[in-house]
Amino acid sequence: MKKLISSLIFAILILGNSTSYSQSYLMHTVQNGDTYTSIAKEYNVNVGSILSLNNQSKYNLYSGSLIKIKPIQNQKTISIKVDNELVYTDQYPYIENSRTFVPIRFIAENLGANVSWNQSSQEAILEYEDKIIRLPIYSSTATINGSSVNLDAPVNIYNSRTFVPIRFVAETFDCSVDWDKHEYIVNIQTQNNSSEDLYWLSRLVEAESQGEPYEGKLAVANVIINRKNSDLFPNNIKDVIFDNKYGIQYTPVVNGKIYNTPSNSSIQAAKQALKGHNNVSSCLYFFNPKNSSENWIMLNRTYYKTIQNHDFYL
Repeated sequence: MKKLISSLIFAILILGNSTSYSQSYLMHTVQNGDTYTSIAKEYNVNVGSILSLNNQSKYNLYSGSLIKIKPIQNQKTISIKVDNELVYTDQYPYIENSRTFVPIRFIAENLGANVSWNQSSQEAILEYEDKIIRLPIYSSTATINGSSVNLDAPVNIYNSRTFVPIRFVAETFDCSVDWDKHEYIVNIQTQNNSSEDLYWLSRLVEAESQGEPYEGKLAVANVIINRKNSDLFPNNIKDVIFDNKYGIQYTPVVNGKIYNTPSNSSIQAAKQALKGHNNVSSCLYFFNPKNSSENWIMLNRTYYKTIQNHDFYL
């Protein structure tokens, strides 16, 4: 529980209209003993501007909480690119102690990691291939496969999201990270796969599961791969997708959405499925019961699981 470390109500006068700032800020995690005066002195700003940015009219500081210090230089908003494609977070990144922080869900969806939450230990857990990162909330220490690693700023909660240092996580997962200091862009390069399999699989995943969670995208990709490996279907991914042996094709092939550009999360789901990450066992079928009148699958195949809008069958 955050500890109240200072409380002194005072009246302030704020002149002029509110200023339009960038959406990314330099932030500070409050430590025991911090005061607004000491924080303002550390960052060479005035107390009034910090209070204004944080919509505060009193001297309340809580240990572990994040406060805005100032908009980042030149009022830029931080952007993220993964494999040269601009991607978006549901909350804007911030900088603390020269490190860029992003919502943990962004990492999971765009780097192909699984994310979970341990309520008892109050830590977020990221799993990717053979690596497990544990990130305790409000802590500047993480663990990688059980080994402790010091962070330059603590994992924290901001706008109801868990924020983690993007460079630390991406590099742990063997991605390269570059910072464009002029445009304020974080460039992440994954182990990119430009094969024909990835090309078609990522497009099918995008068309069939746009708006679905990452787990659903991964499941759709695995159904296609399971079909490729089955004697009942063609032996390569493109032919599986375009197969009309029984006069039935995937809807995106019929309506042309198969040719749309996939999102980064669909690409990552396809990559992970191609690497062997399987979350639907040997399922060969999926469909959305809300949008389909299909009953052959339900009558002839074994139900396995439901992920958001799709049912999966063996």
